[in-house]
Amino acid sequence: MTLLNNLKKRRFLIAVCLIFPTMAMAELSLEDLSRLGIEGTELTPMGAIRAGNKEGTIPAWSSEPAKNLNAGDQSSLADPFADEQPLFRITADNYTRYQDKLTPGQIALFKTYPDSFFMNIYPSHRTAAYDKWVYEATLAQAKNIKICPEFASENKACLVDQIDGGGVPFPIPKTGIEAIWSHFLAFRERSINTMVNGALIDYFGKRVDVITQLRQVWPWWAAANSPLKNAPVLTIKGGATFCGSQLLVKPVRTAGLAFGACLYSNNMAAHGYMYLPGQRRVRKAPEIGFHDSPAFGSDGLLLVEDRWMMWFGGSHSRFNYSVPIRKEFYVPYNNNRLAQKDTSFDEIFGKKHLNQALVRYELHRAWVVTATLREGEKDLYSRQTAYFDEDSWMALANETYDEQKQLWRVGEQYNAFIPGYNLTRAVGDVHIDLINGRYASYPFWQYQTNELEGFGPPRITVTDDQPIDFNVDIFTPQGLRRLGRR
Repeated sequence: MTLLNNLKKRRFLIAVCLIFPTMAMAELSLEDLSRLGIEGTELTPMGAIRAGNKEGTIPAWSSEPAKNLNAGDQSSLADPFADEQPLFRITADNYTRYQDKLTPGQIALFKTYPDSFFMNIYPSHRTAAYDKWVYEATLAQAKNIKICPEFASENKACLVDQIDGGGVPFPIPKTGIEAIWSHFLAFRERSINTMVNGALIDYFGKRVDVITQLRQVWPWWAAANSPLKNAPVLTIKGGATFCGSQLLVKPVRTAGLAFGACLYSNNMAAHGYMYLPGQRRVRKAPEIGFHDSPAFGSDGLLLVEDRWMMWFGGSHSRFNYSVPIRKEFYVPYNNNRLAQKDTSFDEIFGKKHLNQALVRYELHRAWVVTATLREGEKDLYSRQTAYFDEDSWMALANETYDEQKQLWRVGEQYNAFIPGYNLTRAVGDVHIDLINGRYASYPFWQYQTNELEGFGPPRITVTDDQPIDFNVDIFTPQGLRRLGRR
């Protein structure tokens, strides 16, 4: 009878997976787990292909953070490849020769801005490497974690069987939703406190710098005995995965506006609150992390879903996700030059797009995932495609399409390896509106902004033995009220 029941259960699960192809049926097999390892395996702990490509244009991966990247001055990122010259330049005149390694968004930019958009292609360096504990956490997490059963039945974004200590959850993604989770939970830091700029550039090239103080924590990457596992606001709903807060500093007309919000492994709707300086009160703000709501401080130029090139946007996804594929692309990589405190915003932001002479592109392998709006759902985006770096799971680029399925916005994210902390994180991004000619950035550019505001280096922690320099109560209504000012 037991054997018969098991057989029926197996048939049921297979049937469910055929009906819901985006469902993760179980944890990784022992065979898949054996392919992952810090040394001597086919795949790295992050699921990247350890070997280089057959042409030799992508090098093999090393488990050691780049030795030639000296921590130095933490208020700026030195460019370790400053002496390198571009191998070649892709322009509107020759892009068709390289289009098999270009994204649709890049091709659209060549067509839209043929006189100014170009890509300087440099030698590839796989600098995205982490300390050993990050890899060990990933290998441990991957053994049992699964997508919750509710994803198959109601598209709910949640996890089951996760363990404390962090880790990229699905280094070998079998489904699109697994790849999205791995991207969302990529190791950016344990906490950060910094000044950032979410620049807004209009059709005429006029720029408004939106300066905010950004505070973030990642309880997902905390050990079981960490203070981040004990604070009440971080322990509900299966435990917080991520919490963020922004306090607007400039422009003056919006200064003092602030929010605090957390996302949880069992509920990815943003549990957020906003401080209104004109009223000196705090109100609940579920729109802060909700699907296609305007992003905080973006003047409607960005949606919540644009964050980090692709964002969950709510507890229940409106999208179906394609099976991820891995492919070679020319993508922004090792953009330390954009994170030097003396590289001014006037130099970085052009009238229609970034100053392309400052952007470094390299050939790398990326996971590609497309999100398509589910039948019966409504969203300003009908489709989104994102590209995730195989070595770090950080996003590299995206495209979004409007309700008429026309390519609407093209995004690029500029990542850099940060020595000393041994992590890879975004130092800037852009989202270019091909229809109205405007573009914007999410709040990044921390090194330039800190210099302008006299804040000093970004205050980053990466391990549990490093104290966070702000109170996590800012993610509660009471703490946000104390943070707020008129």
